[in-house]
Amino acid sequence: MKRKKQRRDEVLLHKVVLRVKELRSNHNHTQEQLKEGTGLNIPNLETGENFPNLTTLAIICKFYGITLDEFFAPINYPPKK
Repeated sequence: MKRKKQRRDEVLLHKVVLRVKELRSNHNHTQEQLKEGTGLNIPNLETGENFPNLTTLAIICKFYGITLDEFFAPINYPPKK
Protein backbone atom coordinates (compact mmCIF):
# COMPACT_ATOMS: atom_id res chain seq x y z
CA MET A 1 0.00 0.00 0.00
CA LYS A 2 1.39 3.37 -1.03
CA ARG A 3 1.66 6.01 1.71
CA LYS A 4 0.31 9.48 1.10
CA LYS A 5 3.01 12.12 0.91
CA GLN A 6 2.89 14.37 3.96
CA ARG A 7 2.38 18.06 3.31
CA ARG A 8 5.31 20.23 4.30
CA ASP A 9 5.68 23.94 4.75
CA GLU A 10 9.24 24.50 3.52
CA VAL A 11 9.35 28.08 4.83
CA LEU A 12 8.37 26.96 8.33
CA LEU A 13 10.83 24.06 8.18
CA HIS A 14 13.63 26.46 7.23
CA LYS A 15 12.75 28.80 10.11
CA VAL A 16 12.64 25.92 12.64
CA VAL A 17 15.99 24.59 11.42
CA LEU A 18 17.53 28.06 11.73
CA ARG A 19 16.15 28.37 15.27
CA VAL A 20 17.70 25.04 16.31
CA LYS A 21 21.03 26.16 14.81
CA GLU A 22 20.72 29.49 16.63
CA LEU A 23 20.18 27.75 19.97
CA ARG A 24 23.18 25.49 19.36
CA SER A 25 25.32 28.47 18.42
CA ASN A 26 24.22 30.50 21.46
CA HIS A 27 25.32 27.62 23.70
CA ASN A 28 28.47 26.83 21.69
CA HIS A 29 27.22 23.31 21.03
CA THR A 30 28.06 21.12 18.07
CA GLN A 31 25.49 18.92 16.37
CA GLU A 32 27.13 15.98 18.13
CA GLN A 33 26.74 17.56 21.57
CA LEU A 34 23.05 18.23 20.95
CA LYS A 35 22.62 14.72 19.55
CA GLU A 36 24.29 13.18 22.61
CA GLY A 37 22.22 15.32 24.98
CA THR A 38 18.88 14.59 23.35
CA GLY A 39 19.22 11.30 21.51
CA LEU A 40 17.87 12.98 18.38
CA ASN A 41 19.29 12.78 14.86
CA ILE A 42 20.32 16.43 14.70
CA PRO A 43 22.18 16.27 11.35
CA ASN A 44 19.03 14.99 9.60
CA LEU A 45 16.93 17.61 11.35
CA GLU A 46 19.25 20.47 10.39
CA THR A 47 19.40 19.44 6.72
CA GLY A 48 15.60 19.49 6.57
CA GLU A 49 15.50 15.79 5.76
CA ASN A 50 13.21 15.23 8.73
CA PHE A 51 10.47 17.67 9.64
CA PRO A 52 10.57 17.84 13.46
CA ASN A 53 7.35 17.16 15.35
CA LEU A 54 6.36 18.84 18.60
CA THR A 55 7.83 16.05 20.71
CA THR A 56 11.21 16.52 19.01
CA LEU A 57 11.06 20.27 19.59
CA ALA A 58 10.01 19.74 23.22
CA ILE A 59 13.07 17.52 23.76
CA ILE A 60 15.30 20.26 22.34
CA CYS A 61 13.56 22.85 24.51
CA LYS A 62 14.07 20.74 27.64
CA PHE A 63 17.76 20.36 26.78
CA TYR A 64 18.15 24.14 26.51
CA GLY A 65 15.84 24.96 29.43
CA ILE A 66 13.30 26.92 27.40
CA THR A 67 9.59 26.57 26.69
CA LEU A 68 8.00 25.92 23.32
CA ASP A 69 6.73 29.52 23.51
CA GLU A 70 10.30 30.73 23.82
CA PHE A 71 11.41 28.47 20.97
CA PHE A 72 8.77 29.81 18.59
CA ALA A 73 8.68 33.46 19.77
CA PRO A 74 11.38 34.78 17.40
CA ILE A 75 10.01 32.85 14.41
CA ASN A 76 6.88 35.01 13.90
CA TYR A 77 5.31 32.83 11.21
CA PRO A 78 2.99 32.88 9.32
CA PRO A 79 2.80 36.62 8.82
CA LYS A 80 -0.49 38.31 9.64
CA LYS A 81 -2.52 39.54 6.70
